[in-house]
Amino acid sequence: MYKQIKIKNLDIYAKNEKIVKNINLEISVNKPLVLLGESGSGKSLIMDAVIGTLANSLKTKGEILLDDIDLLKLDYKKREKLWGKQIALLPQEPWRALDPTMKILEQVKEVHKYIHKKDNKTSYIESIKDLKEVELEKNTDSYSFELSGGMCQRATLAITHAANAQVILVDEPTKGLDKELCDSVVEKLQEEVSKRRLVFIITHDIDIAKKIDGTLGIVVDGNLVEYGNSKEVLDNPKHEYTKELLSSEPLSWDIQKVKINNTRLIKVENVSKSFNKNLIFKNLSFDLNKGEIVSIVGKSGSGKSTLGNIMLDLIKLDKGKIKKDTHANKIQYQKIYQDPPSAFLPNQLLFDGLKDLMLLHNISESKLDNMLIEFKLDKLLLSRLPDEVSGGELQRIAIIRALLLNPVFLFADEATSRLDPISQKEVILLLINLVKKNNLSLLIITHDINLAKKISNQVIYLNDYK
Repeated sequence: MYKQIKIKNLDIYAKNEKIVKNINLEISVNKPLVLLGESGSGKSLIMDAVIGTLANSLKTKGEILLDDIDLLKLDYKKREKLWGKQIALLPQEPWRALDPTMKILEQVKEVHKYIHKKDNKTSYIESIKDLKEVELEKNTDSYSFELSGGMCQRATLAITHAANAQVILVDEPTKGLDKELCDSVVEKLQEEVSKRRLVFIITHDIDIAKKIDGTLGIVVDGNLVEYGNSKEVLDNPKHEYTKELLSSEPLSWDIQKVKINNTRLIKVENVSKSFNKNLIFKNLSFDLNKGEIVSIVGKSGSGKSTLGNIMLDLIKLDKGKIKKDTHANKIQYQKIYQDPPSAFLPNQLLFDGLKDLMLLHNISESKLDNMLIEFKLDKLLLSRLPDEVSGGELQRIAIIRALLLNPVFLFADEATSRLDPISQKEVILLLINLVKKNNLSLLIITHDINLAKKISNQVIYLNDYK
């Protein structure tokens, strides 16, 4: 049984640029580590270095000691042998960890059958138990593409739990989950700690840092700016970023709701939808006006994303009608996806994808440059592949791509769920300003009721979720 992980003087380079700088951290039995920080600060790169999944274009210096084993000196095959058996990862992008050709139950069974060498019957029983713990016992025969982002997150949690590995690496575990499920995830992580496992968590969720009793590190621009006992760091923040982070909750935002002009853009009339005979919602009706912000809140898997996709004609409704303003082009109805990597070609440079869009629609590069400044993004990021930037940076690039087309309607499907609280506030305020400036209609999917109430002209609660 491993006793500790020590990260010593870790540097990570992208070409000649040092993007993670002299990081020193420790994870030990009964002393989990939580890293908080801004989007693109290097948190996920540190975890990638631990597990051995850094992009080939990135180089490292320093040591990562698993007891007395320097992981950075192991070749790929030796690192790979640790995966699943000794080191388990709960990834930030759950859809990447799931096989779209296999049912969820079968994917959990594989862990019991091939890693733990259990017979088929025992593997089945244990897998059902794992899925029940994350409230997916009714989705055993579902494929990942049939599940919501939050449900995929829970499925990967079940697989990680089944692995029973000594080292648990957790990247954004509560992204896309409602509060009840967030609390459940925290309880499961606490259980892993109590079982003397080494637990390393990356998150934007301050509540996790508060509830997981251990060590907290704050990462800004590749630097570890605060490090110590979680309670001490949160109770007595010293760095300006930490102070700003703790004051970034939506309830404290000093903003005014947008004024709407009562000109209808979309009418949703008695809409119903079912999947595999499971009723998602029934006879749902509301209007979305020009220049209005509407939020949809509900539990994970309640049909929030489905409703937005129906409004974009991406999914057919079972009953009811969707009536739209006929003056706008179809391309002016845009979506910002919950998992941005799924919206980008993995082998295409980010700038090349945007350039194709701009050439196709005769959009000037200066418009892109102005948006990059507005969203606080360095244009050099566009010379990278999607998996070479952080999830938060990629999401902001996805938002920019949608805005380049001058949309009249923007469906933001958990669009800020992977951003740190400060970046979330900045992006939401930018979207609100765009609503005001361009008379844009904004539909937001969120689990954050406080955010929905703070910014929305109208809040739609699915399945009486309040």
